[in-house]
This record gives sequence, C-alpha cells and structure tokens, in this order.
Amino acid sequence: MKAQIKVIGVTLLLFTATQFMLLFTCEAQVKNMTAEELALESTSILYGKCTNMESAWTENNEMIFTTVTVVPEYYLKGNLGGEVSITIPGGQVGDIVYEVSEMPAFQKDEEVFAFIWKHPSGKNLITGGYLGKLKIDTDAQTGRRTVSGGQLSIEVPEQFIQEPTPSTETATKSAQATTPSETKPNKVSLDDFTREIEGYLNQR
Repeated sequence: MKAQIKVIGVTLLLFTATQFMLLFTCEAQVKNMTAEELALESTSILYGKCTNMESAWTENNEMIFTTVTVVPEYYLKGNLGGEVSITIPGGQVGDIVYEVSEMPAFQKDEEVFAFIWKHPSGKNLITGGYLGKLKIDTDAQTGRRTVSGGQLSIEVPEQFIQEPTPSTETATKSAQATTPSETKPNKVSLDDFTREIEGYLNQR
C-alpha cells in the first residue's frame, strides 16, 4: 500500500534549521511571478534535457528530496557546467510518496526550460516553485519547439502567444463551450520566449 504524506505549514516546525531554511525558501518563492521577475531573480537560466532523477530521505528520515539532473543545451544566464543538479522538495522512496505543494514536477527525458536560484547552502533550486520550470515540446512534423507553463498566461506579450488549433471536431466543440479565461493559451515558441527573457536580462 502506497502512503502519501502532504506537507503543511506546521510540519516545518519538525525540521532542523538547515532543512527549514531550504524548504521555506522554496515555498516563499511561490507567488505569481512574471517571466521578467523570474529572469531577474534567478542566478542561472537554461534549457536542456532532464536525464536523471533520484529521490532520497534526509539523514533523519523526516523528508524526501529529489535530485534532478539536467544537461543544458543553452544558457541564457549564468553557467553551471555541462550537467546541472537541481534539488526539489518531495519525491518517492519505495512505497512512500512525499508531496510538497507548489513544487515543479520533472520527468526523465523531457526537455525543460528552467529558472534556477542558488541557495546559500550551494543547492540549485527552481525559482518560483512550479512557475520556474516549463516543458518544451517539439512538433514531430515541423520540428518547431514550444514552451508551455502556468505562468505564461500571466504576462507573456500577445505577440508571443500561439493560439491553439483544435485537431478534432470534439476539441473544437469543447473550446467553443469554455469561457475565455479557460481557453487563454499558455504555449509560446521557444525562440520567441528565449528572446523575450534575454531582452529582460539585457535591460539590466
């Protein structure tokens, strides 16, 4: 039987000082951040491929952290080398699943766009929780790459937004039945999004 543990605020009182600071920092950054804010607050920004994920308990078995390995294809800011280890609160060890709300989810072999912030402990964290990790998709026919993520719908300029094209009659009817807020696209061209982020960085 799989056990699930959900982290809530009072749980923080059980952690050691180091663990508390790490988790608190991650949670505190989860706010509605624009792409510009993510770019300026991050110490490194990159896109690349997730090649490995390993979850483990802390030494006192109070919490699970997952180490995500990403091989960068391109750096927009900073340089962490040819292989980057990112620490994510939560994960699974055996039959125990430790869930931390507002944290990003990674999958092995997926391409990602990541905003990274280096914690004073030396660990690389995702800036802004789930907002700082975006999935990159590649169109099998055209090879065109797009970025999708929750925060894109908050502030991405209209000229960067790609309207979704329903591929079936069912999809078309479904789109017509939803409200404008539900259909607001949150997918943009990787090249356009990259230029946008680099534009924010060049302003400083």
